[in-house]
Amino acid sequence: MIQLLSNSDYTPLIQNPWIITAIVVGGFLLLCSIALFFVIFNVVFHFTMYRSPKKARTRECTNLKDESQMRMFEEGIKWREERKDKIEELHIKLDKLNLYAEYMDLGFDKCAVILQGRTESLLYSYYFADVYAKNGYNILTIDVRAHGLSDGKYVTAGIKESDDIVAWIKLINEKHNINDFAVHGICTGGAAAVYSYIKLKNEGKNLVKAIVTDGLFKTYFDLFKNHFKQYKKRPFPMLYMVFLKAFVKAKVRLFTETPYKYMPEFEVPFLLIYSKEDLFCKPDKAQDLFDACGSVNKELKFFPEGRHSHVRAVQEEDYDAAIDAFLKGIF
Repeated sequence: MIQLLSNSDYTPLIQNPWIITAIVVGGFLLLCSIALFFVIFNVVFHFTMYRSPKKARTRECTNLKDESQMRMFEEGIKWREERKDKIEELHIKLDKLNLYAEYMDLGFDKCAVILQGRTESLLYSYYFADVYAKNGYNILTIDVRAHGLSDGKYVTAGIKESDDIVAWIKLINEKHNINDFAVHGICTGGAAAVYSYIKLKNEGKNLVKAIVTDGLFKTYFDLFKNHFKQYKKRPFPMLYMVFLKAFVKAKVRLFTETPYKYMPEFEVPFLLIYSKEDLFCKPDKAQDLFDACGSVNKELKFFPEGRHSHVRAVQEEDYDAAIDAFLKGIF
């Protein structure tokens, strides 16, 4: 015979104080986890892709604790100072932003545009200038938007920065009658070089005659993902959220707008430089870029040493020799 419990014998689970406590604690921990995720996500976004308008505009080195970067920065400044009488300070307005650059007129009829990587100012670019000057190029260095003295809040992995480069190349073309440009880009500067070449080509302007990239990523996702791996963190969902915010705030599509997408369209000589020690731009991705490149005059050069963007720092002579041979071989 089944005996039913009376109301006095039955206590609903929801009234059990231990269950109630567990629900409250669980809910609190869930809310804390969600809040912590969004805090970390915003910190990652602001650290990698945002520069506050309140932050002082400066051209100082951004990594004072990195001895290699400081040395490169200081050597670039020294090279510039020895030729400062040849420098013309430039200013334009684009997309309502004040943008700044320097043009070093060494008396040649060609110009090398040197593009630093993320966070650094145009002063850093002079570290790579010597081999171009020796090959008969004037030098154009640029504070792309959100870098150095230029306005701008968002770093867009070369996408919108390339608009600045296009504008500067057109200015030098019109003002100094220069029709032959080589573009040298480091990391995100390399991506900007790719995008600026394509934009000028699509306008029918055959101004960029050669491209050199140092540590060019196949996609920004690959580069970012490898940074996450170095910190032993999973890219999902944090990286996806960062890219989503970049789309909302900066109006850039970091998943679909990639250097790899445009490689088949290249028709000018292209030198891709990498280090075998690079933890962020891996050899297989470099090979993919090289294989996809449409230029008949292309070269993939791996150096044995050097971390990402610091290849020249540990083998300066060999690095410059590779560029020297490339420049001499394109004519």
